[in-house]
Order: sequence, then structure tokens, then C-alpha cells
Amino acid sequence: MGTALAGLAGRLDALQDVQRSMGLALEGLARRLDALEAGAITVGPTVAGLSERIDALEAAPTYAAALRGMSTRVDSVEAAAAVEAVTRWVAHSTHPAAERISVVTPTHNRPDQLRRAIASVRAQSYGSWEMIVIDDGGELDSAAVVTDAGDPRIRRSRIDNSGVCAARNRALSMATGSIVAYLDDDNVMDPSWLQAVAWAFAERPDVDVVYGGLVIDDLRRAEGSGSGALPQLYLRSYDRYALLTENLTDMNAIAHRAGLPEAHFDETIDPLGDWDLLIRLTTRKPPLVLPVIACYYSTAAADRLSLRTADLARSREGILAAHAIERRLGREEL
Repeated sequence: MGTALAGLAGRLDALQDVQRSMGLALEGLARRLDALEAGAITVGPTVAGLSERIDALEAAPTYAAALRGMSTRVDSVEAAAAVEAVTRWVAHSTHPAAERISVVTPTHNRPDQLRRAIASVRAQSYGSWEMIVIDDGGELDSAAVVTDAGDPRIRRSRIDNSGVCAARNRALSMATGSIVAYLDDDNVMDPSWLQAVAWAFAERPDVDVVYGGLVIDDLRRAEGSGSGALPQLYLRSYDRYALLTENLTDMNAIAHRAGLPEAHFDETIDPLGDWDLLIRLTTRKPPLVLPVIACYYSTAAADRLSLRTADLARSREGILAAHAIERRLGREEL
């Protein structure tokens, strides 16, 4: 019996030793757990803060895109409302047709489109105009189209194939009007555009350049992003820095007073001559954005200048390089 009790006591002592060891281990684990919990309290706000910043950064592009979309929609609605108001006002204006407007039209192998363009000029509500058609050395002669129009206000000349900017320069050298407007052969002028141009220059003798809005048949096709968009108004407000970065309008929506020193085309910048011209014409004085429809812009022609991607890239690089200093200074002022 004594021996058995002694054995039990030994086993109990061993169990107590194990218990003490387990207690020490548990105490150590408890301390480590306390440390981890304390660390979690400290790190938690940091992690939460980082998470919030990441969430904000992830959401920012969405919000920015939404704001840009809303801004674009508001701009479109405001532009449409302005076009409606100014167009109605101009239609009831009583200014006499005193200023002759020279309409510059280059053409190249597009007799059918040219015939339509001429018809749109002859349909103008403003009657004091001349139209100068310059055939840029096309195989399909435009002489018959001009002759068929039977309008003495339309004159035609022909040059060797030298590009649209050279053709426009020839027309400018022949122009006799005090105001110059432009119409490419594949577009159609709105019937009230020349009246609006004459009204604007009469009302604002301080203005040298105006540009109006376009109705584009398919903006997606115009931008090279597909097709299928419905016709829509395109009218952007003037911003000098933006203009130094991208074109804000189109040749067919620009009009200016004749004889301006910068009123000529750089013939080395063929596809984007209108952008270069507008930059130079507005260097010292901003244009008047005239909220009326200037023309109906077609993207259907297979040989449009905007399809010459290599030439467009070259011209764009040249224009950006020519105005890089002003663009950099403009960015620093923002």
C-alpha cells in the first residue's frame, strides 16, 4: 500500500510539473496575444486609412469620368439653347447686306459634292457674297459644275495638284470681299450662316475672327471610333490653351475679316491647315464663338483628308512643336 501511494505521489508530482510548464507556456501565449492585440489597435487605423485612400483612388476615375460626362452634357444643352436663341435673333435682324463675303471652296475630283456645296451657298438668306472655287488639279474637271450653276457670283480657277492649303491660298489671292468664309466641297452651308457672319462682324467691330457650330453626321466616324452615331451639334467654347493642344472647330465654321496678316495657309501643313490658321489668327485677340450652325459636316466621303492618318500625325507634330513654348507657358499659368 505504501509503495502504491508513493507511486501515485510521484505521478502527481509529475503532473504538477507538467501543469506548471503548461501554465508558463499559456502565460507566454497570453503575453504574445496581448502584444498582437495591442499591435492591432495601433495598426488598425493605419490599415483602415490606407483602405479608405485606396477606395478613394479607385473611385476617383469613376467620379471624374462621371463629372466629365455631366459637364459635356451640360455644355451641349447650353450650346443648343444658345444656337436656338441667336439663330432666331439673327433671322429677325435688320442689318442690310453691306459687306461682301468671299466663300473659299477648294475642290478635287468631287463634281457631285461640289454641285451640292454650290447649291447651299446659292440658297443663303444673305445675298452679298462671292464664291471662289479652286480646282486642285483634279481629273474630273469642275468647270461644268460651275457653268451649270449659272451664277455670276461664282468664279473658278485651276491650279496644278498642290494640296488643299495651296488651293485656299489661291482663292484668298482672288477674294474681293471684306469677310472670308470657307466651305469644303463635301459639306453643305447652313442657309443662315453668311447672314449670321455679317451680323456678328457688324455688331462687334472689335472682332476679327468668328467660328460657329457644326452638325456632324456621325461623330464616331469623324473621330475614327466606329460609326452609327446620330447627327449632333458640335460647338466648343474658346480656350487658348485647349486650342494649342487640339483643334476646337473646323475650317467650314471659321470666318474672318479679309486682309489679316495671318490670314494665309501654311502649305506644309496640309490636313490640319484650319487648326494652324485658327491658332495664328487668334494669337493676339480671341475669336467670337458664334452660336449658330455654320454647316452640315459629312464624314461619308471615302477620300476625306481626315483619313490620311500618316499626314495627320506629321502635321499634328509640326503644329504642337511650333507652339510648344506658348503651350508650356499656358500650362504654368493654370
